[in-house]
Amino acid sequence: MAAIAMDNDNVTSLPHDLAVEFCVQLVSTSTTPRKDIKCLRESCKVFHEASRARKVGKFMNVRREMELSLNWFHMKEYLELLRGCANCDNSDAYFFLGLEEVFNLKEKTLGLYHLHKAKMGERPVASYMLGIILFQEPETRSLAVEILNKLAAVDSSRVSSAAPSDDGTLIRECRMEAAEVMRNMTWEKPERVDSMCLNPRCGRVFNTCDWELRIYDENRTFCSNMCKWRHELDLLAKS
Repeated sequence: MAAIAMDNDNVTSLPHDLAVEFCVQLVSTSTTPRKDIKCLRESCKVFHEASRARKVGKFMNVRREMELSLNWFHMKEYLELLRGCANCDNSDAYFFLGLEEVFNLKEKTLGLYHLHKAKMGERPVASYMLGIILFQEPETRSLAVEILNKLAAVDSSRVSSAAPSDDGTLIRECRMEAAEVMRNMTWEKPERVDSMCLNPRCGRVFNTCDWELRIYDENRTFCSNMCKWRHELDLLAKS
């Protein structure tokens, strides 16, 4: 963390709002946000109080802490960080906490609640994972299709009625981000759903000049949204 070039008088006279903004800038841009905010908090009373502001927790870069493997080596501290930041309405904290609860802590109901909160924070990947997880259960499959269809409708930059990514690249981007987060977080994989479709043409590969569709196994036709999203679940499970 960069040294704070202020003498004691300057620090003690620093307005609270400015001290908070300094803390926000630190936790949102630092390569070691948790370590640095701790050091800053211990430096003086002004920053100790400012660092505990709700806005600081909202902008804490919890993703960076996962990249530093805090979740693997200090799980208790990592969960405390996520819960504290989630209480400050941090969308990333909601997202990571939800996945931790679903896949590692086996607290699915609570995990779905936090994923829904992340979804409300306009996190497309949170909507994606919420839909994928709900799709695994027959009782919530229709709701899952509704959530995933709404997400698909957001991106109309690429139109193809034949592919799971017929809405453009957003679904693929969500899948890739979700797969990366899952690899950094858990050994668990989303459970696949066996196909109950009796249509022999459902899921057939079609020819296309779009090499990305072929690479990502998206050049397929489906008879329904249910079959399309079942295939998307398979793609994530294989990622």
